[in-house]
Amino acid sequence: MTAQPARPTVPASREHAAALHILAAPSIRDRADRFVSDAGEVDWLRLEQAARAVVVGPVAAGGRRQDLCTGHDPAGLKRLCGTLDSGNLRRVLEAVLILRPDAAPAREQSW
Repeated sequence: MTAQPARPTVPASREHAAALHILAAPSIRDRADRFVSDAGEVDWLRLEQAARAVVVGPVAAGGRRQDLCTGHDPAGLKRLCGTLDSGNLRRVLEAVLILRPDAAPAREQSW
């Protein structure tokens, strides 16, 4: 796993944990942090407004607003793979595994 969030939180769900993992990515953490409360609640509206004004970072290109948590608008594989650098794509894969731990490769397998 990549770096953990600066402040530990207890997410309400796996979806929430995956979204917080994305928002804690080193490339956007400093800018996204002001939209995440100490309790881990995300102010999605303010975050989206800020992202519209200035691109928050390369990870944000992979999903927007509550899509990170609720999955209302899909981010296709082509879009993710074509937009994100390898470090940020790895972070998205980690978030997927937070959401779906059953999808992790067996220990003897490697990606």
